[in-house]
Amino acid sequence: MDKRTKLINDVKEYFKIHEFVGRKTYDKHGESAWKFFDDDLLKCILIIRKELNRPITINNWKYNGQFSQRGLRTTLQQLYKSKISRGILYLSAHTFGKAVDFDVKGMSATDVRKWIVDNADLFPCKIRLERNLKGKPISWVHLDTFWEEKNPKVYEFDV
Repeated sequence: MDKRTKLINDVKEYFKIHEFVGRKTYDKHGESAWKFFDDDLLKCILIIRKELNRPITINNWKYNGQFSQRGLRTTLQQLYKSKISRGILYLSAHTFGKAVDFDVKGMSATDVRKWIVDNADLFPCKIRLERNLKGKPISWVHLDTFWEEKNPKVYEFDV
């Protein structure tokens, strides 16, 4: 078994592909939608899930939940369309399969971000975490694997 197949199988122990993609992507690609995701992102979310030993919610639309755009974002999703319609260049890590927004059961987003910073050595790559939106702590965790040379191992930024 190659490394990519092993990684996806390991992630599948904790997550289903519909948790990473929206309904239209799932309907069109099903299980093959794993192909859209960056290996480093999958490794990072797997580390967080295993180390914290708590359920993580990315998308939950399949269970009539409210989240459908917290993993891969496509041109058909409302968040994407709203940016484009306002003339905003939208190059989010979500559109490249390099980002997820998530919640960890029983932990605040601030505590999860602190845990990630405190355990930076566990991660195989540089990661970025959104911290504040208009000066207030964000209530979910945004993690992406966009790489910038100047950034430290874990880079927290505000939007």
